[in-house]
Amino acid sequence: MKKKSMIVGAALLAGLLISGCANNRELIAKSSLSIRNDVYSETSSAEVESGKAVADINFSVKRNASRFAEIYFKHSNPPYRVQLNIDGQTIFLEAEPVLEDKSPIDSNIPESGTGWKYQFNKRIVLAPGKHQLTITLPVDDVIYERELDVRSGFNTITVIPVYNYRSLRPYQGQNFTAGVQGLEVIVK
Repeated sequence: MKKKSMIVGAALLAGLLISGCANNRELIAKSSLSIRNDVYSETSSAEVESGKAVADINFSVKRNASRFAEIYFKHSNPPYRVQLNIDGQTIFLEAEPVLEDKSPIDSNIPESGTGWKYQFNKRIVLAPGKHQLTITLPVDDVIYERELDVRSGFNTITVIPVYNYRSLRPYQGQNFTAGVQGLEVIVK
C-alpha cells in the first residue's frame, strides 16, 4: 500500500512538473506573436521628438561556456536571444557573445568565472505613458511581465538577470552557471 501511494505521488509530481513546463512554453510562443506594429519604432537618433519618449533598453547576461581541449564553444542551437513585447508589438534582440573571464570565482559575484557575455541594446521611440512590457528568454524558459511608466523625453530601461543558486563549490550561491531564474527591470 505504501509503495503504491509513493508511485502515485511521484506520478502526480511528474505530471505537475511536465505541465508547468508546457504551460510556460505556450506563454513564450504566445508572447512572440506580434499583434500590433504601431506601438513603437526603432531609432538610432539621440534626438527626442516633441511629445514622444525615447527608451534605451539595455540587457546583459552571461551564459555557460562549453569547453573541450581548451576551446570554448558558445550557445548556438537554439541561439540565445531576447524577445521584447510592448503592448502587443514584438521585437527579437540578438547579440554576438564575447568570452568573459572574471577570475577568481567568488560566490558573492554571480557572473564570476568563464562564460559567454551577451550584450543586448535597442533604442525605441514610443508614446509616453503606461505600457505593458513582456520580456522572454526562450532558452532559459523565463517570462517577465511588468507595466512600464515611460515619461516624455529620454528613458533608460535596464534589465538585470537574476541567476539560479548552486550549492556546489566553487560556484556556491547565485551564479550564471545555474541559468537565469528571473529578471529585474529598472526604469530611469
